[in-house]
Amino acid sequence: MKDEIHSAEHLYTIEVEGRNVTVRDVMVAAFTYRIKLEELLGSPRQVAHCYRLWRRLERLDEPPMTRLDIKYATAWRDAHAQAWQVAQVFLTDPHTKTFVLRLAAP
Repeated sequence: MKDEIHSAEHLYTIEVEGRNVTVRDVMVAAFTYRIKLEELLGSPRQVAHCYRLWRRLERLDEPPMTRLDIKYATAWRDAHAQAWQVAQVFLTDPHTKTFVLRLAAP
């Protein structure tokens, strides 16, 4: 199940993956996770940008990144950890579920 961004620019969705995903998991927990990410990182565009850089940083075959890119990538990691802490309390079973950000197709 997923909580989609509803805006002129559909940049990403937040999905809840795991066992027995409920409406509450999606409507409350995923929504809270998304809102916290945007609160910490900025606009949906900035969330997507930081996430892309984090994914790039994880890949070994990518060219070197600038210090600013690394800063944004680590900002994603930190924001994800904080958003997880805030939102996981709304999951029906946080031990069997996780949030997954899926970027929209370019």
